[in-house]
Amino acid sequence: MARSGNAERNGTPSRPREDFLIAERSGYLLHKAALLLVEDVEKALETVGMRSRYFFVLASLAGGPELSQQDLSRLLNLDPTTVVTVIDEMERNQHVERRRNPVDRRRYNLILTDSARAALAEADAVVTEVESAFFGMLDDDERRVLRKMLDRMLAGRWPASVCSD
Repeated sequence: MARSGNAERNGTPSRPREDFLIAERSGYLLHKAALLLVEDVEKALETVGMRSRYFFVLASLAGGPELSQQDLSRLLNLDPTTVVTVIDEMERNQHVERRRNPVDRRRYNLILTDSARAALAEADAVVTEVESAFFGMLDDDERRVLRKMLDRMLAGRWPASVCSD
């Protein structure tokens, strides 16, 4: 039976045919898994009136470093105009304040408001639930190994603005 475009037999997910060569590509499998996870996150975030890009920006700004719009663009692989649009929306929602960077007057630092932190806490709980379900077939050790592998693959690929010295 086909359900939501996914092939299943007796409730057990099927695997691709052996001659379906793209399913042998690790890069494609990572990409496919990421797309499916983001799709699930998008659906869940709708329940709290948020989109994944908005959530990713909120979560990025909640960390220690003060990030600029350019930093966010590099960090989240978003076009700079998309970042501006999201930040404008966040400013209208009173979730972020743009403050001139005292060192570089051409830059603005983006500061989360208390209402943004409350919205982030609600959205984070939703995303945590989705991720728990998505990775639910992995045991705790497998999740730790996956996280370590991803950390190694991404080492040296983070923008300097989010790295420690």
